[in-house]
Amino acid sequence: MSLAAVGLVRNKAIYNDVQLINGVTRTSNIVSSKVNSDFGSFRDELPSSAPVTASESQNHATKGTDVIVYLAQFGHHSSYGQQTDGVHEITGTTKLNQSLTTLYENYVNDFPCDVIVFYSEDDNPDPDLLKQLKEGRPCLGFEQLEGQWWSLPPGLSLSTRRSWKLPGFSVGYRHMIRWYSKLIWPYLHALGYTHVMRMDDDSYIYSPIKYNLFEYMRSHNKRYAFRQPCTDSIGIGHLNDLMDDFLKENLNATTPELLEFYHKDRKLGFYNNWFMADISFFLSPPASTFLDIVDRSHIMYTQRTNDLLIQSALVRLFLQPKEIQWFQDFTYQHVTVSRRKIESGCPSVGALTRGEDTDVSLWKEISNEFISRFS
Repeated sequence: MSLAAVGLVRNKAIYNDVQLINGVTRTSNIVSSKVNSDFGSFRDELPSSAPVTASESQNHATKGTDVIVYLAQFGHHSSYGQQTDGVHEITGTTKLNQSLTTLYENYVNDFPCDVIVFYSEDDNPDPDLLKQLKEGRPCLGFEQLEGQWWSLPPGLSLSTRRSWKLPGFSVGYRHMIRWYSKLIWPYLHALGYTHVMRMDDDSYIYSPIKYNLFEYMRSHNKRYAFRQPCTDSIGIGHLNDLMDDFLKENLNATTPELLEFYHKDRKLGFYNNWFMADISFFLSPPASTFLDIVDRSHIMYTQRTNDLLIQSALVRLFLQPKEIQWFQDFTYQHVTVSRRKIESGCPSVGALTRGEDTDVSLWKEISNEFISRFS
């Protein structure tokens, strides 16, 4: 996975997949030249930020239809193990608390909506911890995923695990892929939600958002939104085969223009640790039909084909550019810190991206703190 080709140096190691994005600029400072050139016409269809006036966006959410979701691990990560922030050892709880703090301070306190932290049936957080996390955070709830919502797809047996690609990624990690690819949509729909924003427990919104993102999506007929574009390729070959077969059998599923753009580089996608979506898109054909095919193929488990690739393919092929929003006006960070011996404590993939509406002094404070941890 790559967001850019910019090196951060620590212990004589250079990490080319991490970008500290400086300046109030467009694509050239957000992604590599390859992504820049191939996203060109697509970007032109998208507003660079959201010019919403006070009359367009009121200081409230549409009660009961909008939700922000996390999928958290309260201890150490099931695949990444013990983690640090570059200086100190941290746990899932540490990250989640910090993420919730930035989310509420910079968005939810001004535009209230439901926030649900999901966790797996393998995780049993202390009730006192959940109570502590909820203090001062209205509309925050916790829900455990179990049974059909946190399980292998039909027809796949755990006895085949030894043949799965990339064995370092746990079964729980692959359940996460299935959750964000297929299962989240019917789950949230059953709860009465129509629109969702995803946050990771290490997603941080570092500058104020001054309008209601959900209202903006609805009023401008946007069905999907992202913050950072990226490229990824793990397990993409099997996904490509499924998609090619699907499009041969469903000639009207997309348009020649979208198909041509998609074929330019199938690795282009949306760094979906933060996204927003109209839930109905993923519950309706052709997206829902293809998701069923992917689920039956088991490639999310056997090949570790991830939700980023699956979600990006559906959006790029089955939505018009005018239905997709690239939000660029708030500062956002999502960085994975390496735990490999020679690189331990260094950022490996991800980005800290300056928002266009973030003033110079705030950006300097944020970026200097980031650099100090990894220098």
